Amino acid sequence: MNTTVIDHAGSARDLRGLRVRTASRRPSPLRRFRNGIELGEWDEEILRHGREIDAFCWMLAVGAAALLIPVSFLVMKG
Repeated sequence: MNTTVIDHAGSARDLRGLRVRTASRRPSPLRRFRNGIELGEWDEEILRHGREIDAFCWMLAVGAAALLIPVSFLVMKG
């Protein structure tokens, strides 16, 4: 189901500035993301899963170091 919206561009007397567009009831992905951030309980989820997030970040850091240390030795070796 769509809704017709009249958008004023300029003064009210300028009829050439009127634009008619169709607004759908389904919000855009950006609007849904914004609503999720503003209305969701994501901060409580982060606090609830803090230990798992910390472990994942440490594993990511160790994995990156394990890949970069040999490369840095090869670069220094020439």
